[in-house]
Amino acid sequence: MKTNEPIKKVGESTYSLLVHSEEKKRALFETIVYGLVILSAVAAILQFAEQPVLFGR
Repeated sequence: MKTNEPIKKVGESTYSLLVHSEEKKRALFETIVYGLVILSAVAAILQFAEQPVLFGR
């Protein structure tokens, strides 16, 4: 006799699907990209910090 139980959960959110399907390679790629973004921001700040300030021009 068959029961009428659902085969899989219905209504699982997109976010939970993404969290459950997270891959190690994707996490490593995201870490590298975020690191490069932070390094580029620091480099831009240092570039402006090294410029001399000229008053009265």
